[in-house]
Amino acid sequence: MYRNIAYVFAAVAAFGLAQSASAEVHVGIGLGGYYAPPVVIAPAPPPPIREEVVPVPPGPPERVVWVPGHYEWSGRSYFWVNGHYIERPEPGLSWEPGRWVARHGHWEWFGGHWRR
Repeated sequence: MYRNIAYVFAAVAAFGLAQSASAEVHVGIGLGGYYAPPVVIAPAPPPPIREEVVPVPPGPPERVVWVPGHYEWSGRSYFWVNGHYIERPEPGLSWEPGRWVARHGHWEWFGGHWRR
């Protein structure tokens, strides 16, 4: 199984090297029942984060989690995704929000995910 994952990474890396700096590269791997979201690459930094008013949760805090709003890259420009509540898939998990990171002359989006 690990050899197959290595082949997927090698293929994605080869594809990524062939693309221009403004291209998007998506890689996702499922581990332990939770999906690691794809990495998105953008050529410019995202706009400043918008201030959001967090509404009252629709359920108890042990069952729902606020996912903050963030910018996504369309392939041509950024667009805002409003924050929202999601249901916790199982007790004890916490939500790690997505984030934009500057790397190698471009910006990479690492989507939010659950962690123990």
